[in-house]
Amino acid sequence: MPHVVNDPLAVELEAYNRAFSELELPWRWDADTFRELLNAAHDRDFIGVYVERTRPHLLRVYEKAFLRNLVLEAKERCMRDRAA
Repeated sequence: MPHVVNDPLAVELEAYNRAFSELELPWRWDADTFRELLNAAHDRDFIGVYVERTRPHLLRVYEKAFLRNLVLEAKERCMRDRAA
């Protein structure tokens, strides 16, 4: 029987990581990274904070909002697929 995760934060973290994989982004967040982002991103713009801190070179090519929206759309799709 597969292990079912019911912790909402763990589910969200899993969805982010699946979105990164789907988008072929070489990112993988662990629980510590996600907790740090939860504390740092008061507006819940986890992608924006993450990119500013760890991938600032991407902001020379992409708008922060573009990256955020791209990942959030994929994350929401992953969450819908999980719920189905």
